[in-house]
Amino acid sequence: MHASMNEVQDTPLFAYVIASADMRYIEINERQIFLRKDPLVGYLVRGEIPGCGAGCYADLNQIFLEYTLSCEGCRDQQVAGESSAHFGERLGRILANRLAQDSPDSPGIDRLTGALECLLNSMNVPYELEQMENRLHYALSYCPIRESAQSTGIKRGESIAQRGFVALCESMVRGLAEDWTVLKPSALDTGKPLLEIEIVRS
Repeated sequence: MHASMNEVQDTPLFAYVIASADMRYIEINERQIFLRKDPLVGYLVRGEIPGCGAGCYADLNQIFLEYTLSCEGCRDQQVAGESSAHFGERLGRILANRLAQDSPDSPGIDRLTGALECLLNSMNVPYELEQMENRLHYALSYCPIRESAQSTGIKRGESIAQRGFVALCESMVRGLAEDWTVLKPSALDTGKPLLEIEIVRS
């Protein structure tokens, strides 16, 4: 299984169009999303532009924020949020499938901690994990999506990007361990800083 996992790392999870950050929707490039294994931190979700190199890498925060720009033509926030949630759900489902290939016989809680470590490392945010038999609680040092929105200038997409991340978490957890549920964050938390993730066994 490990050999097959190494082979699929060169295949993108999927791709999306990068739109301009001004008030008009203009397609400017395509971003491919990969699951890469970094020798220092382990698995990372990373956005790349073919032929551009490391200078064009995007972390998971930027991936969600960039995707919100493709929703600029949406008529209202609800439609934009639904589009972002669909994007996150799809990414979570594909990511769960890829990660499961690397640890098919591991207990559900181990698959979950490995997957959440991948997500949080992909967001470049320090965190503390409180792990119990039926509960995982991650306390984040700051809201990574908000920090990225400030640094990239894509501020108006922050709450929509967070909804996509919630959908990613829910979809990924379902794909890796059906008897676990995401309590926090939830769709009701959209617009609030992302400072904790809580997963419990049903």
